[in-house]
Amino acid sequence: MKKIALFICAIVVTATSITSCKKAYTCQCTSIEGKVETRDVIATNRTQAQKNCDEYGLRGHCDIK
Repeated sequence: MKKIALFICAIVVTATSITSCKKAYTCQCTSIEGKVETRDVIATNRTQAQKNCDEYGLRGHCDIK
């Protein structure tokens, strides 16, 4: 019985570590002309969200809000 419980625990730990939770972040970009645009960015963490956000604002400045 202990071996089965240990095996199930190992499967649960492995499954949770393999899957990643993605969260929606708000990306706000201000263009050179002063136009403000907001988009939702899906990422696993804030650093990745900022990177994705920066790709939208090639001609301006973008921040995660």
